[in-house]
Amino acid sequence: MRINRAAMKTADSILAQQLAQLEWLIQTDLGCRGIHRLPTDNLCTRTQGHLAQAIQFLVEHPGCQVGIATGFFIPNATPPGPENDGPPGALFLARGLNLLGYQVLLISDRHCIQSLAPGFGLYQNELHNCELVEFPLQQPRNDNRPHDETGQPKAKAMIEDVQEFFSHYDQLSCLIAIERVGPSHTLESFIHQHGSIDQRNIDWFNDKGPGELQGEPMTMNGIPIGSYTAPIHALFEHRDRAPQPIFTIGIGDGGNEIGMGSIPWQVIVANITAEHAGKFACRVATDATIVAGVSNWAAYALIAGLFLSLNRVGDYRQLFNEAAETKLIEFYFQSGSAVDGKSGCPGMSVDGIPWEFHLKIYNLIKAIISYYC
Repeated sequence: MRINRAAMKTADSILAQQLAQLEWLIQTDLGCRGIHRLPTDNLCTRTQGHLAQAIQFLVEHPGCQVGIATGFFIPNATPPGPENDGPPGALFLARGLNLLGYQVLLISDRHCIQSLAPGFGLYQNELHNCELVEFPLQQPRNDNRPHDETGQPKAKAMIEDVQEFFSHYDQLSCLIAIERVGPSHTLESFIHQHGSIDQRNIDWFNDKGPGELQGEPMTMNGIPIGSYTAPIHALFEHRDRAPQPIFTIGIGDGGNEIGMGSIPWQVIVANITAEHAGKFACRVATDATIVAGVSNWAAYALIAGLFLSLNRVGDYRQLFNEAAETKLIEFYFQSGSAVDGKSGCPGMSVDGIPWEFHLKIYNLIKAIISYYC
């Protein structure tokens, strides 16, 4: 049988273009966060092509076990609760991965797991090989063990939780964090990120950085939320304690999420428009970091690109429909169980953007992968 190498090269080129278009689309900054405020050096240029890298790993590891961590608690919301960016994307990822034969763990903590639980009822026909996991595995634990001044479990207890998790889920091959807050930089992590650094930059970090809140997870308003946030980030930082290699993917839209440690602290400070960017910038890096205008968008693009790469665009069209995606947002709004992260209130919006605009992005994602099919 003769292989048409020219046709294969053309197909690969078209696929690469489509994945690049998906990445470009989801980086539309409707919320004016500043992810690409400076044209030549920004969060998007620093992570260009990472969407394709994440997809490539999943293509090369069919049926592997994937953990998806999400949940961003906002204590000053009305009512206090997790935001509605992250869980919908995590659930869509889980549904898509299950359809493709992957095993999925949906991971959150006791303050945010309520934002994932409804999905098991709403999408029960699509979640056949999916487990909802609360971290740490033994509950309650944080209330009875020593804490440091930020409310986080001390290092030894945290490592015990990590080891217990990896011992229980010893087949895990990939960890994805979507809109999952991570700890801010410490001076040590700032210096480590650069390898070597001059005193001028250290002075800049001391002036604009987290100060006494080093290592604390924070909202974009600079509010520390360590006491509401289990250290799920430790699974990413200490993945070397797992029995097999784990590929990590971070998805975020503002600089304070797991994965943003892949981007230099100075780049986040120079681009993100929020006043406290230097304080809340997350130190946790990932193998692939996908930056988006809204984190949910990246999850939809990731699974769409995976279906495209596996030549299963028809199955993606069946997976995605507006009514199914709207169900969860409506539930959050009506029950008050998750809030818009910008307004701090339940609503038919995510990150201050009306729901109909999100549906337009999702339909454009479908159009991009369907163009040549």
